[in-house]
Amino acid sequence: MKNLFLILFALFTAYCNAQKISEDHIDEFTKNHVKRTDWEGLTFEMKAVTSYRFSKIDNQYFIQLKIMLGDVYFSINENDELMLKLINEEIVTLKNIKYTTTCVGCGSTGFNGSQSQGINVSYNISNEQYQLLTQNTISKIRIYTSKNYIDLEIKKKKADILQKALKLLE
Repeated sequence: MKNLFLILFALFTAYCNAQKISEDHIDEFTKNHVKRTDWEGLTFEMKAVTSYRFSKIDNQYFIQLKIMLGDVYFSINENDELMLKLINEEIVTLKNIKYTTTCVGCGSTGFNGSQSQGINVSYNISNEQYQLLTQNTISKIRIYTSKNYIDLEIKKKKADILQKALKLLE
């Protein structure tokens, strides 16, 4: 019985921390090679719940964020910044691809939050930024919105998972 419990615990732990590619195909219309990771939770705080996934379309990298700030309506403008502070104090600045506003359920990746205001935005990641992010851990993020900006601490375990997910696109 003890061995069965240990095996089940090991499998559950591996499953919870496993990162995987959810899409990897050639689009039949555009002929673009599309590769995406699963959605992963980044922060779960009173002020913000955020999730992310990474995408690579041909040779262009992206991070897609889903953000919920309670029942607050907000928008993120085209070229608004997502700033990533690395553990070595370096700052990586990404730009939002297009103007986006909140909608009901848009910040949710499942049932939780599906009735709340949220937003789904994408930021470009250059090849140089990609290399920097795969070699350095993120410690904090700053998200600019129409209301203000929000700073969020990234826990070490979440930062390690984020970095592993990003490396899956190689």
